[in-house]
Amino acid sequence: MKKIEYFDYQKVARDMKMPLSILKKIEKEVKSEFPKDKMMYELHVLRAIKSGYWRKTAA
Repeated sequence: MKKIEYFDYQKVARDMKMPLSILKKIEKEVKSEFPKDKMMYELHVLRAIKSGYWRKTAA
């Protein structure tokens, strides 16, 4: 796993019982939007996790 520097989104994903496959998809999509900005990358991954929208798509 990548080193977390700003926001511990991986812990939030575990706490919300997010499947690893969905987390990887979110990481990949966000990385394409923010390839060089680590803080914005982690923030947007965290926001996507906390939104809960992924639960609807996982069902």
